[in-house]
Amino acid sequence: MSLSVTIRDIAFVLRCSGAATLAYMLASSVFGLTHPVWAAVSAIVVSQEKLFQTRNAMLWRFAGTIVGIVVAVAAGTFTTTLGWDIAVQMGLSVAICAALVRRWPDLKVAMWTAPIVFFSLEPGTSLVVAGYARGSEVILGGVIGAIVHWIAERIIAPQERNSDGAPPP
Repeated sequence: MSLSVTIRDIAFVLRCSGAATLAYMLASSVFGLTHPVWAAVSAIVVSQEKLFQTRNAMLWRFAGTIVGIVVAVAAGTFTTTLGWDIAVQMGLSVAICAALVRRWPDLKVAMWTAPIVFFSLEPGTSLVVAGYARGSEVILGGVIGAIVHWIAERIIAPQERNSDGAPPP
């Protein structure tokens, strides 16, 4: 068994690591977001093998995140008036998101975005503010992941063409 490492293998490792690091640093140091780990996670999650796959992952991640935030804020706001516990609010939000995911499977990130909004809620902060912050972190990370992939492709594609004369896969 031969272990062959390609330029694409090395680039994948470097772009995932670089995108996560850059997203975390921008989220925490430049934008002062309270949970920069979600920017780093988003940068990694959107990173796929092919650039079009990264773009699709980024778009569905954004859509799912927005759906999860809207559901969490709406369900949480409504059920707070009923005096429901946060665990029940979160459960209702996941149920609504899961029903949507049964119809649109690529929205699956909504099912964990809703609980993240509830459980990252800081005392004295509204669900709207928590949702906005989580959404900002996810979108920042996703954009960074996609940009880093795009830059990597601009560097790798010519190298691959030069090495064998054929266009990249």
